[in-house]
This record gives sequence, C-alpha cells and structure tokens, in this order.
Amino acid sequence: MLARMLCLASGIFGRPAWDGAKCSEHAGYIMEASERHRVDPVLMVSHNIVECDMRERDNPVYGVVLGRRTIVGYDACPMGVRIIGVGRRAGFGVRDLYEAAARKLERWERWCGRKHRGHGHHFVSHYNEGNPDYADQVLGVRAVLLRRSVRKYSLVPRIEEIVGRLSKVFVFGWW
Repeated sequence: MLARMLCLASGIFGRPAWDGAKCSEHAGYIMEASERHRVDPVLMVSHNIVECDMRERDNPVYGVVLGRRTIVGYDACPMGVRIIGVGRRAGFGVRDLYEAAARKLERWERWCGRKHRGHGHHFVSHYNEGNPDYADQVLGVRAVLLRRSVRKYSLVPRIEEIVGRLSKVFVFGWW
C-alpha cells in the first residue's frame, strides 16, 4: 500500500511518476526506518512531500565563510535532512536519509512528550523550527494521504496547491 501511495504522490508534480520498482524500494526504506524508530510511515511520506516534492535533488544550504556567501551543506532529499559539510553528503544514500529523518522524528516525539505537553504544537514542527506553520503543512498533507479533512490546518499557498493535487489523486479510495 505504501508503494502505491508513493507512486501516486510522485506523479502530481508535473514530471513522470516514479516507476513501480522505485516506489517499492523507497517504501521498503520508509517501512524499515519507521518500524525501527516507531514513526508513522505516512507522516514520513508527508514530510518528504513538503520538504522535497518527492525529488531526490538536494537544496544547498548557504553560509558566510571568510566573508563570502558559500554552500556549507545541503538539505538532502529525500526527506530534507540537513547535512552540514559539503563533503559529508556523499556518505548518505537514500536509505540513510530515511533512517536519519525517522531518528530525528522519534527523538522529537519523545522530547515533546516529556518536555511540553499541551503546548499545542505537533512534534514534527521541530524539523523546521524556523517555519511556525511547518507542522500544519506536514499534517495537512498527511490528512489528504489518509483521506481525512484538512480544514483545521493553516496551509501556505504552495501546500494548498499540493493538497489540491493530492486530493484529486487520493479521493477515490485508492487502497
């Protein structure tokens, strides 16, 4: 079922959808990491959609080094895992990125459960603390993947568009 979800979701971005083998491979990595770290696999897919639009193209992270703006690392896709150190990126494969993301999500879920009950924010918000609406974005996408209502989430225009596209694909009980 997860492989089918990945194939359908990968096709909404105006480029060819992933083939069945790639969907199965990624679904296996997600399930492996999500089971090991007790993280919802659909939450991981939602996070990947928000962070990377289901691509495997990294986004550079810039910093100032010796007075010049330069690339200091990457938000590595899938999953948008922040890797500081340009040379370190080569050490992370697709499986490693899913594993790193699941480990982070597990840690934040545990920390939020102990540290700030009732604070009104979902633990996924710690993945991108600079964005106050991040949890709503990820949880809104997750809701569509699970065919639930997204009305309670505050979505930015880009995610509204993604949610609309996903709704068209996932509306007919695909599983």
